[in-house]
Amino acid sequence: MKKLILSIIAAGFMLLAFSATASAQKKINVKVESKAVDANRGSNPKIKSEAPTTDVVEAKSRSTCSVYFDNYSGLYVKVYVDGYYRGTLSPYGSFTVNVADGYTEIYCISTGGTRDWSASGNCTGRYIYSLY
Repeated sequence: MKKLILSIIAAGFMLLAFSATASAQKKINVKVESKAVDANRGSNPKIKSEAPTTDVVEAKSRSTCSVYFDNYSGLYVKVYVDGYYRGTLSPYGSFTVNVADGYTEIYCISTGGTRDWSASGNCTGRYIYSLY
């Protein structure tokens, strides 16, 4: 009798666990094509800050979402979220950026400055940006 009760309780917990994962965020794949960068444009208005040059510990936010990047371009790519530098993506590599309090735009530019990518997004879905 004890085994039956324990089995029923375990089945209930498993049902709750699987139903919670079923309500996860919708996966949204975004294919982002590169375009040539104008060589004479001056400072880039889409970039608010470059990579940090000093060690600064950022405060941890309670509300975060993850933004995923897949690089199919073969170029090293600097990644900016809402204009703030988040890292450099290696050729044919991928990485995840954790963004506090949501975001509205991603902007990527090759380290040589010849190609760039941009797209909009938010934290209502699980965005995966594929850079071509």
